[in-house]
Amino acid sequence: MQRWTDAGRREEASPAVPGCHGRARTFRSWRRPRGVGAGLWNLGNTCYVNAALQCLTYTPPLANYMLSPGHKPTCPTLTVCMLCAVQRHVTHALRSPGRVIQPLHALIDAFHRQKQEDAHEFLMFVLDAMQQAELHPEGRGLVHRIFGGCWRSRIKCLHCGSTSDTFDPYLDITVDIEAAQSVKQALTRATEPEELIGDNAYHCSVCLQKRPATKTMSLHASSEVLILVLKRFSDFTGEKITKHVHYSERLDVQPYMCERVGGPRVYTLYAVLVHAGSTSHSGHYFSYVKAGDGRWYQMDDNKVTA
Repeated sequence: MQRWTDAGRREEASPAVPGCHGRARTFRSWRRPRGVGAGLWNLGNTCYVNAALQCLTYTPPLANYMLSPGHKPTCPTLTVCMLCAVQRHVTHALRSPGRVIQPLHALIDAFHRQKQEDAHEFLMFVLDAMQQAELHPEGRGLVHRIFGGCWRSRIKCLHCGSTSDTFDPYLDITVDIEAAQSVKQALTRATEPEELIGDNAYHCSVCLQKRPATKTMSLHASSEVLILVLKRFSDFTGEKITKHVHYSERLDVQPYMCERVGGPRVYTLYAVLVHAGSTSHSGHYFSYVKAGDGRWYQMDDNKVTA
């Protein structure tokens, strides 16, 4: 899993679509907060928790918000709030360099079942729980503003030329790497037109019958922070796709946008979440993060290594 921040900080936004908002520029600072912080104790098969939490801790706009008093003063103290739990964790971790701390039970109790779990599933669980907590006024829309983007799916009838668009919001993007040698190639394949013919032909609302068509996926609104999930496990066998997949520290998503106008839309890599192991049923998770001192660190439970 790779995570990028948008290095361009562009001000334009895509046209408004219900459920798929443009990229409002609400974050005053994209600077990386502080240097490297604490390692995390493994509480028993919780390496997947630690790896995901480290990636969140070094997400610049999220960390800067959590280090501010923006959310806590408005939060009811009688409820369990994932925003409060993440805020306490991020603050403690970044303010404890050279130490090893224990992840808060509030972050994992509703998910952890005393066995190895999937780090991506846990990450999305935390983001969803944070969204649920965003009923509080000061936190409204935080997760979507940072991680939220939107796909456009366009079907074009090859007989009459009419088009039909649907929009699908996302917090992360899963890419199929089985036939790709790089992240760029996987994204290119994902956004290539797909033929709808034969039994899979499109029922055109203009022609009022099934017609050959093309279906094309493209980015309608790109997110502030991009989470890319490399699909490394077979749906049928659970076996891992162990091939090398190339990616660089900078990724321009302009070629995958539906409106290819303006300059590049470049993201800069700041975290990589890694699974070490041959199958989806076992293994170990750790992460690499880029800290505020500009250096990369390996975060492997309690071990923090430059």
